[in-house]
Amino acid sequence: MIELWQVRAQMFAYIYWNRKTTFEIESTSYPKWCMFAVEEGEFSYRIGDEEGIGSAGDLVLCPPETSFQRRIRMPLSFHYFHFDWVHRDTGEIVSAALAERHLLPCRLPLARTNRLQSVFGYLRSFPHASAQKPVLRWVEHLVDDLLFMFMTERHLVPLHLDRPTTDPLMDQAALTIRQQAFEELNLHRVASAYGLTPVQFSRRFSAAFNMTALDYLTTLRLERACKLLQETTLNLEDIAEKCGYRNGSYISRLFVKKLQKTPSEFRTAHRL
Repeated sequence: MIELWQVRAQMFAYIYWNRKTTFEIESTSYPKWCMFAVEEGEFSYRIGDEEGIGSAGDLVLCPPETSFQRRIRMPLSFHYFHFDWVHRDTGEIVSAALAERHLLPCRLPLARTNRLQSVFGYLRSFPHASAQKPVLRWVEHLVDDLLFMFMTERHLVPLHLDRPTTDPLMDQAALTIRQQAFEELNLHRVASAYGLTPVQFSRRFSAAFNMTALDYLTTLRLERACKLLQETTLNLEDIAEKCGYRNGSYISRLFVKKLQKTPSEFRTAHRL
């Protein structure tokens, strides 16, 4: 079974677009994976059956031979990558395996804005349309950095994957929760996806992890909220949105309940 931390990008093309206003081709497919890493602006997309909005800080991925429809909503500055996924140890191309497992969602939002802008700055220093191997090798390293940022924020790093329970089905369910933790995740749908009723899923997940699926999800979201409070100047409404909650007041109540302090008190105590 291929996991996200076991792969890296093998780059074929890289282009940087600055404040692009329209796509000349609004619907296409690619023979290999492609990714848009958005610096500023906004575009709508439909990739296969999934649709959404890509904006600053988002990585938007399209699998091979998949319909990619897109339309710019606000002038768009973004980095375009065309690549295959290969296994870190063997060098074997594993793109098909990743696409079949849907291990990578279409949109990967990143929260560590300072780190992200640093990576974007390095990318902008390269020729904006280059197929030179030395350039593409450096681009691969920087895409690796973006990927590890995503894995760290989504708890997909080996730290969480190397402690399986005795229930492989619940290990997979936990991975699904980690992958979708910062979106509008419906745990009843997760249960259904694994062929269980909500009650069956709750009991089985609790037996495997010694906590409910909701507590598991809440812990992931609060950990990310803590990092954002500590590492950024984002307001509480923006932090709530990046953690999968609709408003700041709800996340504020969670902080008081779980951490016995308000988000403001946490930020004051943990910023040096």
